[in-house]
Amino acid sequence: MFLNIHTHHFEPDEAIIQVQNLIIDSAIPDEVWIKQLESSLPNQYFSAGLHPWYLKEEQLEADLALLKRILTHPKVLFVGECGLDKICQTDWTFQINVFKTQIQIAEELHKPMVIHCVRAFSEIIQIKKLLRPKFPWLIHGFNNNEQILKQLIQHQMYISLGAALLQDKSNAVRLITSIPIKQLFLETDDKNCTISSIFVAASKQLEVEVEYLQEKIYANFKLIV
Repeated sequence: MFLNIHTHHFEPDEAIIQVQNLIIDSAIPDEVWIKQLESSLPNQYFSAGLHPWYLKEEQLEADLALLKRILTHPKVLFVGECGLDKICQTDWTFQINVFKTQIQIAEELHKPMVIHCVRAFSEIIQIKKLLRPKFPWLIHGFNNNEQILKQLIQHQMYISLGAALLQDKSNAVRLITSIPIKQLFLETDDKNCTISSIFVAASKQLEVEVEYLQEKIYANFKLIV
């Protein structure tokens, strides 16, 4: 089976295990969230978190309370996506504080994290070194330079590559062979592409069969969840 570790668009395909992202917003009634979880298909799982783009100070307490409730559902495997973003309008100190709070929640609930990071890799690494979380972190949608990749790998983070693998000259294409396969995941995120096309592109660059890649990435998934 194909494993899509991070997507905003569920594909009704029994051949794909999918982790669909939920951006938590307490303005939406609880029953809407519960209905989505309870009506999900067997191959459909979720991550849930407070995304830095959409943080609202006036409803933070309610959002965190909702997040904790949703994370107790067995279909919700990851905290996230959450993280840091230096080009969005959200106050920087507020971003950091909410990110650290979600790390604490992930640790309390024994959940891995899906990390959103834009121009803040040094801060992400610094926070990881400071807080020393026991549960895995996954950097989603990586398409940055080799120096940053080496630091992320050194700090035992998982790396998820997406639609950038479909662009011949992207960093993702150039660096995929530098990622240990035991730390590799693949995703579609919010892009208009299929996870099978991402797997085909990745297998081409790695010079392995798609089936081999499916097996290895599924093994990574079972290890962290």
